[in-house]
Amino acid sequence: MKFLCPSSLRFFALACCFLLLPVGSGSLLEARPAQEEAIKAYCLDFNWAPTHRRGRPIATPGQWANADPAEHVAWYEDMGANVIQTFAVSTNGHAWYKDSFAPEQPGLKHDFLPEMVKLGHDKGMKVFGYFTVGTNPVWAKLKPDQSYGVSRTYHIPYTNDYLDYLSESIHDAVSKTGIDGFMIDWVWMPKRESTGGKWIESEKELYQQLMGEVFPGEDKLTKMQDIAYSRKAIDRCWQTIKKAAKSANPDCIIWLTVNKMHHPHVTNSNMYKEVDWLMNEAGSVEAVLKAKPMVGEHTRLITCLAAWNGADASKIVPAAIAEGIGLYGFTTPLSKNGIVKLERIFEKQVTELSGDNKNIATLARAYRGKSEHAIWREGEFLEPETPPSFRLMFKRRGRGLQDTARVEPEEDITKITVKTPYERGEGTLRKIGEKWPKSIVIQLQKKPGVVPEQTTHVAITDGATGAIIHLDQNHAAYFGAIDTKAKIDRRANIRFKLTDTHPINVNTKKHAEYIRITIPNELLDTDPGTLTFQWGKITP
Repeated sequence: MKFLCPSSLRFFALACCFLLLPVGSGSLLEARPAQEEAIKAYCLDFNWAPTHRRGRPIATPGQWANADPAEHVAWYEDMGANVIQTFAVSTNGHAWYKDSFAPEQPGLKHDFLPEMVKLGHDKGMKVFGYFTVGTNPVWAKLKPDQSYGVSRTYHIPYTNDYLDYLSESIHDAVSKTGIDGFMIDWVWMPKRESTGGKWIESEKELYQQLMGEVFPGEDKLTKMQDIAYSRKAIDRCWQTIKKAAKSANPDCIIWLTVNKMHHPHVTNSNMYKEVDWLMNEAGSVEAVLKAKPMVGEHTRLITCLAAWNGADASKIVPAAIAEGIGLYGFTTPLSKNGIVKLERIFEKQVTELSGDNKNIATLARAYRGKSEHAIWREGEFLEPETPPSFRLMFKRRGRGLQDTARVEPEEDITKITVKTPYERGEGTLRKIGEKWPKSIVIQLQKKPGVVPEQTTHVAITDGATGAIIHLDQNHAAYFGAIDTKAKIDRRANIRFKLTDTHPINVNTKKHAEYIRITIPNELLDTDPGTLTFQWGKITP
């Protein structure tokens, strides 16, 4: 048996406090005693082109140039956010306000950022801008000798000229727009992709300037030299950012987002100690807690929910709230006005959603002090009259389409309708109520009119015992103990084998549009903490 370390036990206990909170009593977001209001932030992300395909390009200048500040502030208000993260200069290098130092977004209809600030402040919300530090196509074209081409990744060395440009851009935005602060993103060294790893002359000169020695050459540069140079370059960039912001407004909040919190270029850095807000974009709350010894006493910590990082909102939100860590999410809108329609997201159960839509639904409930089980009715989230007895989670499938389900509790029976595009998969029911329903029915359906025909087996286990239903053998079902000595082929769909089996009666049906299984009483009667169900094939 594996034992949890003390820190893990504390983390588990705090998370359980949220999970077991009586429905209707509000979440820990309301209950936590805090001197400062919890950070409840979101961003409609203008950085990327509105497309479903992977590897999407940076948004072209002028994309969403007709975005309406009033419509956007209303959207954030509907989300329940108290922090709006929008843009000063987005990744395409163009600004979101008039009379800007950086070139403004072509066709900008409104003086977007200043109007967002005014309207947001009227609603009691903080409004933040944004700068991408390691990438800027405008700079790459302005000074091609000081950039590794125009790239959708980090391509700028932090030369004197670039830091002057960045400083002027930041000072200009803070001075003119009234923002409460701004997020800095991609504060990393250039990847040098366009040159195949070779250094351009301007960066070799920067190396000599910072290190006091001639650049030794790519083949002779040691790992320690590279880390030392990179830390010096990033620190000098950070000092430039801080000076530009605080000279324009001493109260300006600088918010750093990092996708690799414990990278050697930034750990135990001045930037971590001095920044106002620090966020782990990769989502892990544990990584945020691990960074606590590296930050200043004033630094506020945040974690992030986004489709790319795969963080499970059902776990991350209560864990972050319990630890007093701020919450943030972002998504790229697909509409021309830069808005995501919330009504069609709010009206669904969290389990019916995936990706950014699931994150939006979970955050909106938490921002209002509601549980993830709250139901959207007549323009507000209401807790269900009967608290749910379990939480449903699916095994994540990378960045592909995820499994979703609708849970319909009735007096004695709870029906789980799983919509899946896959012939194999796994879901877990974790008990959070006092008792399980008398009966639980799981229904698998690919989409209306289509059944997962290649699914030949369904298996359900509580970790110690299990049942396997053979759909290809007249729905014969067997119950037994988990065979702990059995070797499971890594390609297997059903991830356990049974020993000492005996046949049992299981209510099953394979219809033209679905597969329906009733969880055997032999499993529910033991009152397990979790039940895991799998569907697919048994590998010989």
